[in-house]
Amino acid sequence: MSPAQFPLASPSVRPRVRFAPSPTGYLHVGGARTALFNWLFARHFEGTFILRIEDTDLERSTTEMVEGILQGMQWLGISWDEGPYYQTQRTDLYRTAAERLIQSGAAYYCFCTREDLERRRAKAAAEGRPPKYEGTCRKLDPAEALRRKSAGEPAAVRFAIPEGGSTSFNDAVFGKVEFANAEIEDFVLLRSDSSPTYHLSVVADDIDLKITDIIRGADHISNTPKQVLLYQALALAPLPVFAHVPLILGPDKTRLSKRHGATSVMAYRDEGIVPEAFRNFLALLGWTPPEATPDSIGSTLNTFARIPLSACCPLLRRNGRKRASSRPAATPNGCSQPSTFSNLVLEA
Repeated sequence: MSPAQFPLASPSVRPRVRFAPSPTGYLHVGGARTALFNWLFARHFEGTFILRIEDTDLERSTTEMVEGILQGMQWLGISWDEGPYYQTQRTDLYRTAAERLIQSGAAYYCFCTREDLERRRAKAAAEGRPPKYEGTCRKLDPAEALRRKSAGEPAAVRFAIPEGGSTSFNDAVFGKVEFANAEIEDFVLLRSDSSPTYHLSVVADDIDLKITDIIRGADHISNTPKQVLLYQALALAPLPVFAHVPLILGPDKTRLSKRHGATSVMAYRDEGIVPEAFRNFLALLGWTPPEATPDSIGSTLNTFARIPLSACCPLLRRNGRKRASSRPAATPNGCSQPSTFSNLVLEA
C-alpha cells in the first residue's frame, strides 16, 4: 500500500509528527498509545518524531513527572528524533505570535478583571445562557487599548473569533468537522501576566516545528477549530492534517482514569509486564488488523502502515456528519463500543 493512502499533508513532504504530553502526571496508557501511533506513522514514512513537553502549567508541572514520561517512552522503545522541547523555554515565540495577531487585528487587549468575568458568568448561568465571553473589550478602539496597556494597566490578549459563518477542517478519521463560529468565544491567548495559554503555544510550536500531521485523542476535537483559526490568522504555514483517535474507556464506558485502577506505564513494568507485550497491546487497542497479531515492533510497524488510519480507529469512521462530538459514537461494521481497557483485556 502506497503512502498516498495515508492522508499526509503533502505526498512529497516527509511527515513531521509530535507527541506533546503535559507533565502534570505520569505517562498513562492513553498517552502512550498516542505516542506509539505517532512513532509508527513517522517511522513508516521515514519522517520525524518530535517530543515536546507542554509544561506551561507551572503550578502542576514537575521535574519528576517529566522524568516519568521520558522513562516510560524509553521503556516502551519509543525513541524521538528531535527534542524534548520545553514550552517554558519558548515563551518569546508565543509572545511574538500574539503581537503579530494584535497588529493584524486578529486579537485584542482585554482589561476585564477576574471579578468582572465571574460576575458575568454567574449572570449568564442565572439566565440560562452559556458562560461565554461577550466581547466587551473587543469594542474598544485599538489606539485607546494600546494607550491603557502602555500605561501599565493589566491586560490579557484575546483572539477575535470571526462574526458569523463557521470553521471547519477535514479530519483523517472523522471526515469533515464543522463548528459554528457563534459557538466559539473570543478565547485568551496571553494571560494578564503575559503567560501563554494552551491554544497559542501549541499552534506557535507546531508552526515553528513544521508539524505536518497531528495524531491525538478525540477529546481534542473541540479545541481544533480555535487552532484552525489561529493557523489562518498567522498565515505562516498550511494547515496540518488532523487525525483524532478514539479515547480509551474504562469498563463503565467512561474515560479511563485512576478510579478504574489506571496507573502509569512504569507501574506495569514494575508488575513484571515486558515492554514488547505492552507495546503490542497498545498498538492493537481499539481495532483489529486483517492479519495475524504482530509479535514484534517490526511486524507491528508493517501492519499499522498497510492500512488507512481510519481503519485503525473503527469507532471514528467517517459517517457524513457535519459536526462531530468530542465523544466517539457507535458506528457500523460490527463496532459498537469504544476502546475499553481492563485487566482482563491486558492479561489476554
